Amino acid sequence: MDRAAQGFNQSDIVNNNRLVLLQLLCRQGVCPRVKLARQAGLKQSTVTNITAEFIRWGLVQETGFLTGSKGRRSIGISLNNDDFGILAVCLARTWFTVTVFNLSVSPLEQRRFEIPGDQSAEETFSLLCTAAETIVKDHAPRRILACGMSVPGPYSFINNRIALMTGTTGWDAIPLRNVLRERLGIPVFTEQDANCGALAQYWLNPDFYSTLLLAYVAVGQGVGAGIIDSGRLIRGGLGMTGEIGHSSINFEGPPCTCGNRGCLENYCSSTAFTRMVNEALQPAVPLSFNDAASLLRSGNETVMALFLTLCDRLGAGIVNLINTFNPNVIILGDELTHVMPDLMLRQVREYVSLHCIPELKENTRIEKSLVAKDSFAHGAALTALGEIFSHLTDYFAPPEEEEKEERL
Repeated sequence: MDRAAQGFNQSDIVNNNRLVLLQLLCRQGVCPRVKLARQAGLKQSTVTNITAEFIRWGLVQETGFLTGSKGRRSIGISLNNDDFGILAVCLARTWFTVTVFNLSVSPLEQRRFEIPGDQSAEETFSLLCTAAETIVKDHAPRRILACGMSVPGPYSFINNRIALMTGTTGWDAIPLRNVLRERLGIPVFTEQDANCGALAQYWLNPDFYSTLLLAYVAVGQGVGAGIIDSGRLIRGGLGMTGEIGHSSINFEGPPCTCGNRGCLENYCSSTAFTRMVNEALQPAVPLSFNDAASLLRSGNETVMALFLTLCDRLGAGIVNLINTFNPNVIILGDELTHVMPDLMLRQVREYVSLHCIPELKENTRIEKSLVAKDSFAHGAALTALGEIFSHLTDYFAPPEEEEKEERL
C-alpha cells in the first residue's frame, strides 16, 4: 500500500509562499511586487501581505520607484543585504576558507588558510573555528544569521562526522557541526563538498534543472559526486551517496585507506596527478599541484600524457556513474577541472562515448562547471540560506507573531 497522503495546514501554505518569494528576490535583486506575483503565480494581495511581513521583520526593504515597460512606476523591494549575512566555511585536505555572503549569495569577503602537513585534525579545526569567529566579528554590525560548512566526503550527515579523509587522520572523532555552532553561537549546517557543488550549479539555472537528474562530479583533492533529482538532493541512508572516488576501477590496484583497491581517486584526483608528475619527472624539489598544473599548461609532453591518461580514468568512473544513476546532465568541477577544462571535457566525452551503453550515452550531457569560482563556498552558503528561508520565524519573527502563528 502507498504511504498515506500528507495534508497541508494553513501555516504550511504560508511558509511555502514565503519561500517562493524569497527565492525569487534572491535571484532577481530589486523587483516590484507585481512582477513577484506574476512569477510566483500568486495573487498580488498575497504578495503584498507577505512582503509587508518581511519589511516588519527587517528582512526586506523598499528601494524606491521602478519604471516598467509601459512607463508605469512601482516600488521596488529587495532583500536586506546591508544588515544580514551568511557565513560559509569550506574544509579541504590542505586548506580551508571562511567567506561572508549577503542574502543574495554574493560573496563579500573570503579568507583562505593553508593546512600544514604535520598539523593534527584537532589543531586545524580549532584554527578554523577561530578564523570563523574573527570574520564574523569583523563584519559587525552585520548580523550573520547562520553558517553553512562544506566538508570532504565520505561525510556521515546523520552522525555529523567525516567518516574518512584520505591522507590524514582524526577527523572522524570531531563532531564538526556541534563544535562550530558552540563557538559561533549561530546555527551551523554541514554538507558534503560535492553536494555543495551540485547546489551551486543548480542555483544558476533552476528552471532548466528542475525536472532533470543532475550529477556534479568534483575532481579535486578527492573525487565525489553530488546528485540532485528534480530539485532534491539525494543523500542516501547516512548522507554518503555519490562517493564515486571510492569505487574501484582496478581490483588489483593500490590499496586505499577505505579498505578497497584501485579506487578512482587514486588515479584522477589533483593529489594523484601531483604524485604522478613527481614520480615521472623526479625533480630535486617535490612539485606542488600548482607546479604540475603550470607544466601542463606549458605543454610539457610527459605531463600532458599523464593528464590525458588521468582523464580516461575519470571517464571510466563517469561511465560507472552513468550506469548507476542514469543522470541527464553531468557537470565536471573542482580544482583539477580548472587547469585545462576544455581538454578534460573533450577527453572524458570521448572515453564515455566509446565505453558507455549507447542509449545511456545519447541521453547524458557532460559539461564543465558554470560556477566561475568556489562552487563549494557558494553551495555551503546556499545550504545555510535554504534552512533560513525554510524556517523564517526561527530567525526573524517577533515572539508575539510566533504565538499568533501557532494559534492559527
